[in-house]
Amino acid sequence: MATENPLVKRGGRALLFVVLLVCLAGCGQKVYGPERVLPEDEQLFVRAEEAFGARRYDRAMELYQDVVTRYPSSHVAAAALLKQGMIYGLTEAYGKADAVLARVAEEYPESPLVPVALVESMTLSYRRGDFPGVIRKGVAIPDTLSPSDYRMRKYAIMGDAYLALGDTVDAVGAYFTACELAHPAERRGVVARLRETVSNLTLPETREMLSRVHGKEKRGYLLLRRMRALAEEGQGDEALKGAVEFLSLYDEHPVRDEVVAFREALSQTHFNPRVLGCLLPFTGRYAEYGRQARQGIELAFQSMAAEPGHQDFQLIFRDTGSDDQRARQAVRELVEAGAAAIIGPVGNVESAAAEAQLRGVPLVTMTGKDGITASGDFIFRNFMTPRMQVRSVVSYAFEVLGLNDFVILYPDEPYGRDFMNLFWDEVGRYGGEIRGVEAYAAGTVDFSRAIKKLTGLWYARPQVPTGMQAWGRVLPDDAKGSGQVVDFEAIFIPDGRKNLEMILPQLAFHDLGGVYTLGTNLWHNRALRKGVSGHLGNSIIPDGFFARSREPKVKRFVADFRKAYGRTPDYIEAVAFDSASLVLSVLSETPPETRGQVRDALLVVNAYPGVTGTTSFDETGDADKALTLLKGSRRRFVEVGR
Repeated sequence: MATENPLVKRGGRALLFVVLLVCLAGCGQKVYGPERVLPEDEQLFVRAEEAFGARRYDRAMELYQDVVTRYPSSHVAAAALLKQGMIYGLTEAYGKADAVLARVAEEYPESPLVPVALVESMTLSYRRGDFPGVIRKGVAIPDTLSPSDYRMRKYAIMGDAYLALGDTVDAVGAYFTACELAHPAERRGVVARLRETVSNLTLPETREMLSRVHGKEKRGYLLLRRMRALAEEGQGDEALKGAVEFLSLYDEHPVRDEVVAFREALSQTHFNPRVLGCLLPFTGRYAEYGRQARQGIELAFQSMAAEPGHQDFQLIFRDTGSDDQRARQAVRELVEAGAAAIIGPVGNVESAAAEAQLRGVPLVTMTGKDGITASGDFIFRNFMTPRMQVRSVVSYAFEVLGLNDFVILYPDEPYGRDFMNLFWDEVGRYGGEIRGVEAYAAGTVDFSRAIKKLTGLWYARPQVPTGMQAWGRVLPDDAKGSGQVVDFEAIFIPDGRKNLEMILPQLAFHDLGGVYTLGTNLWHNRALRKGVSGHLGNSIIPDGFFARSREPKVKRFVADFRKAYGRTPDYIEAVAFDSASLVLSVLSETPPETRGQVRDALLVVNAYPGVTGTTSFDETGDADKALTLLKGSRRRFVEVGR
């Protein structure tokens, strides 16, 4: 006798319940008076049911047989045959049970009890251990079987039979189909059986199933099994790749939390909450940036180590060599060394980010490259970006200066086009107006043409009535005949020293010295200030760090840096100092137990007070920073007080 299956038990109870419902529904098709009297066929069936309920199976069998013999055309005849088959099954007369149950489909093919009889026959075969018989019967039963819950039971019992025969792959296939057909109340039991069976698949079997299964939910169960099978065979890197693939494909899945925990467990083989890894280029084309960043990180570490209870922190550096493959290898080495998080790099960011995401280690990059945090939920960025610069300068222009009308003069190359589009969008977000946009080619030395186009001087102006349109502009009331039209309050110029030294004097020459000039951090250049002496008065620019700031924390940082390294720090040193200080504070406040907890703690950082401004991370891991704003003052820039 085979071991009883809980799915089969539940199916048997459900069948009895369905039979009663069908019989009552059949009786209800007739209409009787107030004192309802059942016809003889139904009276006989009810007496049989009473005997069945009292477990007087011999008497019940006689009465059911009377129904079939005397009333073969009655709507309760099929139910009587079905109950006879069930009695034979209960008394383990399986051969007779099969014969009687087969008659239900043969003699009453239109009866709603046909699916009940067919599935009951499969159930009885399973109970007596005839697993090949279950499969044969299941294959013979058409998939048009209705209602669908009987199709579900058919495939669930077939899955049990395949499993009993040691055919795990076909068992999983049958359970997958049963899950698709199951009602919510029954699905939990089928899914539990499915998951138990999937967990027993070998790696080759799992791969075979994945090659032939296409449903997204089904593949999710198999992908988890493949990860675990790979890990069991010592292929941890492949298992990690599988986890990353799963999490990128499935925002929701019944096993998603298990995959997250699995990835976390694999990445926790080496974990020390007191170790901070640093990934920087000390050789290759980015070596100078690496040297600058290292000094900022070391100063942050020294400041932390000077505090009580933090002497046991470790700082581990690895050289990326300004090379993608070395960057990936360096991430692996830092993870093996126990790093709870990694600061860097400043170059070769994509390869390092991909490896860090794969291994589930938080990586706080220092790059302005677009979209880097889209690499995954463990990738953060603490760096000044073009969007950040534009938002800072435009918000100041509207909220503090009260400006509304702007023009844009930009170099026709990627940097200029990117800033032009960002600026235009941000002005539109505030409800302002872009009155004119002009580009100039690389190598331009005479900018008067572009400036004249912005003011209308380049065109031969026709006489038009006051207030009418001319060349896309609204003319001021006093604009008559030819002449300059300055219907803007500020001009945005996203360019560097070389061109600015020619542009700013020409603006003054064309009587535009009174409008505000807005720029980017490229303006903050000592050589520029010397080259445009007297032309910075109305300039506003953003920057990530200002060494002459009046802020006490910035003054202290600059003094400490000069004492340690004998020079004034720049932005790279400052943002590296802030990145390391921020991560070290996260690691020290409540020592994390996993790298996932480090990631979660970084995501809730709120306005961390650094020397490059306050820093928070948005839901993508990108820094949300309030940049320093500078204004021109004679021959230099000074900090703007908001």
